[in-house]
Amino acid sequence: MDYKTAVDYLKKSMIYQMSLGSKELFHSNVWGWLIENDKNFINVFIPTFEIENYNKGCNIWSKREEKNRDILIWLEDNNGNKQHIVIENKIKTLPTIHQLEEYTVNLGNSLFFHGVLTGIGPCTLDLNELDGKNGVTGNWSYVSYEEISDRILEIAMHSKSELIKNHFEQIEEYCHILKCINLILDTNINSHNNYLTYDCDYDTLNSLRIADIFKKHKGSQFINYVKSRKEELETLKPDGYCLVISQSFHNGKTTLDIRFSNWVNDETPYNLLGVQIEGDQFRIVAERNARLEGISADCIYDNLKNKWFDDSYDKYKNKTIFGYQTTMKPRKGKKYDTYNTNGYCFVYQYYDVSKIEKDYKSLFEKIKNYISKASELLKNM
Repeated sequence: MDYKTAVDYLKKSMIYQMSLGSKELFHSNVWGWLIENDKNFINVFIPTFEIENYNKGCNIWSKREEKNRDILIWLEDNNGNKQHIVIENKIKTLPTIHQLEEYTVNLGNSLFFHGVLTGIGPCTLDLNELDGKNGVTGNWSYVSYEEISDRILEIAMHSKSELIKNHFEQIEEYCHILKCINLILDTNINSHNNYLTYDCDYDTLNSLRIADIFKKHKGSQFINYVKSRKEELETLKPDGYCLVISQSFHNGKTTLDIRFSNWVNDETPYNLLGVQIEGDQFRIVAERNARLEGISADCIYDNLKNKWFDDSYDKYKNKTIFGYQTTMKPRKGKKYDTYNTNGYCFVYQYYDVSKIEKDYKSLFEKIKNYISKASELLKNM
């Protein structure tokens, strides 16, 4: 199957259009229904799970949206001992290690048995980070949508369930939809390998309503590269500070943060310095607790101008930040942009990513230079 064929198939598929109402819920509902009607579909997510052994002396049932889990599969033996499997479906949003930690817990008298994370393409997280969390070691695995498609079809072809047999054509179409989604996203995500650029076939992705998924996964690739070189940044960490590497999504743009912070809670004074890349903006950022008396955006900027921020910027005469072109247009004659809430005061300047080297290695070195500079400033604060 080629790219154009996959696009045409999705545009003509009624089932695909139905799935767009709530992408993650739709797929989780399909998987839950399959497992309910044939327990062998558990092997889609855990191929090593021995259904026959459990069926001999174990009651197995599944639930959707129970205990804040996408799918819970309960296992209970003849003595009433219970275990559970968690399936966490991530296509529209990207998971965090913290979220999975919260799912790696016992539920009442039921012991956590295994967790399965699903998504498009390769896993965006290092699941080894979950080792030892909540007393559970190595009990998370990842399954891609492409693998799910292949496994569902294989099990459905041999299912003894009358319902599965009666709905085989719909199941087959559903599996083909997964293949098409995966092919289209993979093609766009990998079109500029090792470059942080959001160039893609936007007309197609927007018409299929999956452009946001593309952006999140593209950003995730770069943040994983940064994490692979995390130790180089950790060596620069000032005493009392932690290195924060995170990803989020705001106003239709992927936001990548690499910063030093000594935040403890919203009531305690803290400093934050680092880099934020949002869409096509390479931001130099500073943040402090807005609840403290005397803290304002002007105060933060004035304390850091010519040290961290570029005070030579001029909206009319010098539209550059540290020599790089910027489309920044601060209001009221300011030399910076800001976000202010009741909890924090966030100040930043930016230049355009399109005007700098966008390959991972060059971007990382630029980030590392700013992180090194932030370290020296924070040591003297």
